[in-house]
Amino acid sequence: MRRQKYKTAFMSWAHKKPKRKEAAKKKQVSEKRQSNRLVILITVIVLIAVTSTMFFIRGDVFDRSSTPDHITVTVAWNPGSIADDMVRAMSAATDTQISLLNITGANGATGANAVFQSERDGTELLSTSLSTLVTAEATGFSEHSQKDWEAWLCAFSPAVIVIADDSPYHSMDDLITAIRQNPGRLRCADSGFGTVSFAAAELLSTRVILEIDQISFAGSSQAVRALQNSALAENEAEFAVLLSCEITEYLRTGQIRAIGVFSNEEFILHNDNAKISIPAISGIDSRLDAVLPFGEYFGLFIPADTALSGLHSLDSLINTSVDSEVFSGFTNKAGLANIKYDRHISGAAIEHFSPLINWTLYDTGFLPTNPETLGIPRP
Repeated sequence: MRRQKYKTAFMSWAHKKPKRKEAAKKKQVSEKRQSNRLVILITVIVLIAVTSTMFFIRGDVFDRSSTPDHITVTVAWNPGSIADDMVRAMSAATDTQISLLNITGANGATGANAVFQSERDGTELLSTSLSTLVTAEATGFSEHSQKDWEAWLCAFSPAVIVIADDSPYHSMDDLITAIRQNPGRLRCADSGFGTVSFAAAELLSTRVILEIDQISFAGSSQAVRALQNSALAENEAEFAVLLSCEITEYLRTGQIRAIGVFSNEEFILHNDNAKISIPAISGIDSRLDAVLPFGEYFGLFIPADTALSGLHSLDSLINTSVDSEVFSGFTNKAGLANIKYDRHISGAAIEHFSPLINWTLYDTGFLPTNPETLGIPRP
């Protein structure tokens, strides 16, 4: 009986032993799987943390809606200039504190060089006209080209063809016909040798093949006075090519008339509740169409190697400012087009504009340096 009892107990234990081993094995596998899951989870968390830290250091992770608390804008021109007034309009349209510093000299290069030597933290910007920035290397005033800068072009002043109020010409067709019938006799005024209006007049002459007598004055006001001269006096002009921002008040008061704008579309100048529409000169000649639009750009610039986080915060600040009613009021009053170009579009506009202005001014003897030596292709 006792032997049979032990035998039964042994058989019961022997029968349960494999099940216990199998249960223990399953438990080990389960614990191992849980352990592996934990290791994987920790690894993922660590990788995310490390990657985020690396991106943060590089400036790739940012709040696109964030704006800097304070920036300093160096204006390369005097107070009251377009570049100066533009920053003041932006300052009134944003909560960001903007300190304005005027550093003039060397055709705008002194202020540009000062900003280029600043910290690359996204708080030191330059406000200037594009023509002076892209020609600074060719003039010898700077060692930096436009490729060394990031840009936000905010306002555009197209070149405009204007005539006296009592002029016998009423359209571009009338003027071109008269020029071709009297080669070299009709005089064209501009605001100064080497200016954008001078370059625009040159482009009109060379691209349309018009033989004109081009006269450079010391500023737009003298060029306008030449149009208003009724007597055949020295330096009188039958027409002028000037920037829209230079002649806004003359057009609004009817002292002169605009018959064409260097653009592919008409330019609207706001005059209280009325509008002055200036027709585009596109279609006159395909060679001239290739350079349109042409005029002066105004914008904000910063060294291209600025941290990405700084650039992105400025994107938000500048977009908000240019979108504001305050900035639109500024551009309307000044006779400018509000263009709001981001950094990508601004870069494309600069690549179009730089060869035109550099080569035109070089071919006329204004720039001492061949643009080709600076890597600027002939347009």
